[in-house]
Amino acid sequence: MNDILWLTMRRMRTPLILMMLMFAASVLGMLSIPGQDELGNPYHLNFLEAAYFVAITTTTIGFGEIPHTFTDAQRLWVFLIIFPNVATWIYSVGAILGLFLDERFRSVLARNRFARQVRWTGDPFYIVCGFGNTGSLVVQGLLQRNLHAVVLEKEAEQVHRMALTDTFARVPALAADVTKRESLEAAGMFNPQCQGVIATTNDDHANLTIAITVKLLRPELRVLARCESGSVSANMASFGTDFIIDPYEIFADRLALALHSPAKYLVQDWLISVPGSTLREPLEPPLGRWLVCGVGRFGAKIVQRLTQNDLEFTVVDSHKNRLKSYSGAVRGRGTEAHTLEQADVQSAVGLIAGTGDDIDNLSIIMTALELNPELFVIARQELRTHNELFDASRADLVARRSLIAARRILAIVTTPLLNAFLEFLVRQDERWAQQLKQRLERILFGLAPDLWVTDLTGETAAGLETCRRYDTPVNLATLTRTTRKEETEDLACLCLLLERGAQRIFLPDDEQLILPGDRLLFAGRGTARREMTITLSDPNRLLGYIAGVSMPRGAIWRWWLNRQRRKGA
Repeated sequence: MNDILWLTMRRMRTPLILMMLMFAASVLGMLSIPGQDELGNPYHLNFLEAAYFVAITTTTIGFGEIPHTFTDAQRLWVFLIIFPNVATWIYSVGAILGLFLDERFRSVLARNRFARQVRWTGDPFYIVCGFGNTGSLVVQGLLQRNLHAVVLEKEAEQVHRMALTDTFARVPALAADVTKRESLEAAGMFNPQCQGVIATTNDDHANLTIAITVKLLRPELRVLARCESGSVSANMASFGTDFIIDPYEIFADRLALALHSPAKYLVQDWLISVPGSTLREPLEPPLGRWLVCGVGRFGAKIVQRLTQNDLEFTVVDSHKNRLKSYSGAVRGRGTEAHTLEQADVQSAVGLIAGTGDDIDNLSIIMTALELNPELFVIARQELRTHNELFDASRADLVARRSLIAARRILAIVTTPLLNAFLEFLVRQDERWAQQLKQRLERILFGLAPDLWVTDLTGETAAGLETCRRYDTPVNLATLTRTTRKEETEDLACLCLLLERGAQRIFLPDDEQLILPGDRLLFAGRGTARREMTITLSDPNRLLGYIAGVSMPRGAIWRWWLNRQRRKGA
């Protein structure tokens, strides 16, 4: 507000002074020049009458001569002041319009309005820095999960587009330099409701700056930063960035998982997919020689995983300095048939189109499939606008950088226990993964699951506390069954992880006892989540289901029941 007042006074100082001087001189003249009433008696205007007449004259309203018909001397004075006053008003109005059209003033207004929206946000929120492909997916995912977001974006055009969409119209957003402390402060970095900062810009150095700023000024905040450079990633890790998201590294790890454990890959994909979307079919990349077109940041990570899995590969790249590290490499873009033939595409089992250009990657896929239709094709996609093209390209697997990063960020933010479960999943054997896959198939019915964490505290633990008072243990099977029907009916959900203090139990069995204070990670349908919430928050329902009797809800009847129990004991 001080900035707005300072800019206003600076731009309007001269027009206001000039207008005040002209108004004062005009009123003084009207007061000093004598007039006369209808009877011919001398009459001097009082201050209110003079000020009123000058005001309606200079604003061109013109109600006439008041309170009496003017004399020639008065009319002559009006004639002399009317044009300078009108010109002064026009000049002042022009200055006001110029002030509102000034970019600096509009920027200050937008910043103050943005800061006010953030201050009035009464619910927990995340600051999302960067509203490009990844940032927009993250914000959309947060809104779908009933979480709030505040957006900082360098490009003003992106912020303007947000206001034109129903999805993002109510999200507070500011066009500003996301690396500046002032911008992060305006976005609510020091607000107690701020849960963390998510840096999703395309500039690794900008994300590094954001992470450093937040960790220095408010170290307790969680920071999730996207980064595709190894040196910058190491820098972020050195000062305690909570989560570093490298989409190429994530995709390479998942490809390696698909190569040696298709079941683990499939389960992992199901758990991180958008809830309600169709489950991916089993994916089994072939073992044999692969053709890798493009060994930049993406291709190099893929080649590293192929090497770790003892798979042969042939590299095709147009940069001569990149080929020195690979024996049998072929120089070229891979879009030409003769280049692929030189790399012996006919005998390859798989193709990775991993250049930094989407159109080149599509061309590589089309050319390679004409030469060898049996290829297993993996494609790298950079722009979301090319989604339909890659869907029609017959690629078996598409590495969409923005989607990969957004999925990982949302998984960390919305279901914090999921990351621990996925790490545990990778370390298990294939038989364990197959059993988990079969259990999920029985409850998902072909659609990706909802994931939720149930914290057994407060109102959610009301049923458990009541059961404890009656010395009635509650096991996991009780929570995963409906309590509103007499016959036993399992809910469409599976408990993936139970956290009790520092202890973590993965895939707990049905007989596992549940205690207040536990945290449970579930995967399943939303109906199961609602049913479970009702059961946990209703002490009478939970205790009645376990005891097999209808529990009274009134305080008097509960006292009578307790009294009878004590007598029986």
